[in-house]
Amino acid sequence: MRKIINFYIFNEIWPNFATSLLVFSFIVLAGRILKLTEWMINHGTHLSQLLLITLYTLPYVLFYTLPMATLLSSIIAFSRLNEDNEIIALQSSGVSVSQLMLPVFAFSIISFILALITSIYLIPVSNHSLSSILFDVAKSSTSIGIKEGVFNNSIPNIVMYTDHISSQDHSMEGLFIFDERDPDLSNTIIARKGRIYSDSQQMSITLHLNDGSILMVGKQLDTSRVLQFKSYQLNIGLSDLMSKFSSQKKGIKEMTISELKESIKDSERGTIRHNKLSLTLQKKFSIPFSCLLLGIIGFPLGLMVKAKGKSWGIALSIGIFICYYALLTASDSLGETGKIDPALAMWLPNILLGISTIIILWKKSRDF
Repeated sequence: MRKIINFYIFNEIWPNFATSLLVFSFIVLAGRILKLTEWMINHGTHLSQLLLITLYTLPYVLFYTLPMATLLSSIIAFSRLNEDNEIIALQSSGVSVSQLMLPVFAFSIISFILALITSIYLIPVSNHSLSSILFDVAKSSTSIGIKEGVFNNSIPNIVMYTDHISSQDHSMEGLFIFDERDPDLSNTIIARKGRIYSDSQQMSITLHLNDGSILMVGKQLDTSRVLQFKSYQLNIGLSDLMSKFSSQKKGIKEMTISELKESIKDSERGTIRHNKLSLTLQKKFSIPFSCLLLGIIGFPLGLMVKAKGKSWGIALSIGIFICYYALLTASDSLGETGKIDPALAMWLPNILLGISTIIILWKKSRDF
């Protein structure tokens, strides 16, 4: 009988979990997909590249949607059981709170393991692959996006015009470039010829220009000078090219656990970099652990929203997760500045959530 009850409750939870995870992940990805689609249409990015970028972004999205889906599925499952008076029937049959919690705890552990695998293994691998595909997209989109006889703004803060593009080697003639990337200077470049070269190691693209001049004007219009050149290289970084749709943070957040530990040892304690490294390392474990707590707290909360239905359960779970994420963001800021220990900062929201879970469970157990 106990096994039947456990399987029944477990089967009540997991369909809600799958649906919630799909919906939340789609909502988070929707904005990114729209930007990528716009880039694909305007600059010739292939559909296969668009799908790969979406795939490599998915682990980072799942890292934050797994806890929320775990909470919502638990609330909805027990809200439905309570609404149909099945909880009362189980109570009258002598089923205790601990027995009802067993399948919830088992499911929360599964969610915790999935989040942990995503955090430790999938995110570093996907971020590395994402960097490579973004560079490939940037390299191809730069050459494809530039059209002759048109003012091109495919590269942020750079406007480029060329009279002619060779169909054989993609070299350009009669170039006019307006570069506003420097916060202090605006550079107007005129060149007779030019050609684009890419460096996959440095993740950069270089526009090699020949026979031209550069007009440098201060942003306050108080200084100016003109330079003549036979050969000039205009360097364009990956971040410049992809800033229109690449909001994924790079560097520290791409490191594996071993790389983070090694970097923490090499960095000076108390510095911003040391704090960021410590926060990132702790976050790889603290957020997955929140799946365990959120799944458990969903059990008593689901019993409390019987009369309100699913819509109230969804609103309640979103509200709880917003509060948790706000605490996480605040703790992250305090840990980064060194006002509190970085390790404690990332676990503080879980500590508060754990205390709340114990209190709510204790109060609800008294009703059984």
